Amino acid sequence: MRRLTFQGLLMIMGVLLGIAVIGDASLQLIYAMVLAICCAAVGEYTRFGIVTSAVVCAFSLNAVWCPEMCWLLPVIAVDAAAVRGCGPLRQGEAWPDMGKCAALCARWVWTIPLAGLAVRRNIANLPWDWAWIAVLSMLTMLGFGVGLQLMRLDDLLLQTKRLQDTRRNQIRQLRNRLSESEEDRAASVRSAILSERTRIAREIHDNVGHLLTRAIMQSEASQVVAQISGRDADARGFEDIHATVNEAMTMVRRSVHDLKEEGADFTAQIDAASQAVGLEVMLDNAIDDAPSPIARCFATTIREALNNTVRHSDAETVHITLRDMPALWQLVVQDDGHAMPAKPRDDGGIGLADIEERARALGGSAVCGPYHGGWRVFVSIPKSKEASS
Repeated sequence: MRRLTFQGLLMIMGVLLGIAVIGDASLQLIYAMVLAICCAAVGEYTRFGIVTSAVVCAFSLNAVWCPEMCWLLPVIAVDAAAVRGCGPLRQGEAWPDMGKCAALCARWVWTIPLAGLAVRRNIANLPWDWAWIAVLSMLTMLGFGVGLQLMRLDDLLLQTKRLQDTRRNQIRQLRNRLSESEEDRAASVRSAILSERTRIAREIHDNVGHLLTRAIMQSEASQVVAQISGRDADARGFEDIHATVNEAMTMVRRSVHDLKEEGADFTAQIDAASQAVGLEVMLDNAIDDAPSPIARCFATTIREALNNTVRHSDAETVHITLRDMPALWQLVVQDDGHAMPAKPRDDGGIGLADIEERARALGGSAVCGPYHGGWRVFVSIPKSKEASS
């Protein structure tokens, strides 16, 4: 649009100069003005390629035979300045500079009709004063200079846009790497915690468990001996000891099971999964405790939802809500970014399809899709199904 604006101003100046020299708006001048408008439109539409070069050359060569067209040369010079080299037609062609030579000729072809005016002035007695020819030449050179500056401005704008795209891509890649690093760190922490819990559970099982088992067997044997010996009071005492030790054994087994299943700290798992690089996470956790399968499902879902938000959205804030209802557990992850296409993604994580599969494995359901101008992951798991499993 900037180019057309300058060409319009140059056209007005050229037409006014032509009327001043010729004396009236001749048919040839009007014809030249219409052709100049068409040439400017072609140049703007084709973005100064081969077609523009051909149009510039055709107009300039016609101006040699029709001097009235020379008053519109400033308009053509703007397009001529923007003609670029076309390059070889094929890779490895014998004449690789042919396109550049053609572009160079098209860029300076507007000088031919100006030189023709000087020749006509001396030989054919062209009734134009030298001063008007000089003004026309300067106006044409002005148009050529404007075209060069506009071409450089377009190149700078294009380079700026490419730099901005590259910068955005680098920032996106950096955010992805930070997210992956944070995910790896969280996985390492979870693995270390699980290993330590497994070690503690193994020690309890190997040491305390064996001692309690021996105590149970000894109490049973002592109870049998007391009953055979007719010491009923001692037998009842050994029976009480057996019941107490057996209850202690049951509690130890339950504790070992909880340690191995990672089900002792629901809040810690949710807090660890809610960490995200580059996002403000608002966590509203109304679940104090839940079985380990529920904790693993919700923690994995939160982690994947945040990872998708970082990778595929421009969101800045994510709201995570967990509700403990009488009949079900509910998880909602809502971001404020532009909505993504409502289809599963396969980007190296568990994916939206696996989020739904994990929920269905526990008897629940998951819905992922656009919601209120952002993206929402909604998971609900019934308590009865989990309890029965």
